[in-house]
Amino acid sequence: MYFLIILVSIICIIALIVTLLLTKAEDTNYSSNKSINNQLWMYLVLIPVLALIVVVSWIFLF
Repeated sequence: MYFLIILVSIICIIALIVTLLLTKAEDTNYSSNKSINNQLWMYLVLIPVLALIVVVSWIFLF
């Protein structure tokens, strides 16, 4: 149980750092379509990867 809490905490901290680094840069050619498209791809890639990490961690834990 503690392992999963630590894993989730690490993922949240990494997500916070990446978000802060991405929002530092000012985009002069901002487009809401481009932003939504980038966010869509990010979630389409991250959710399966995170789910896989959780499942593999769960398998090795038990």
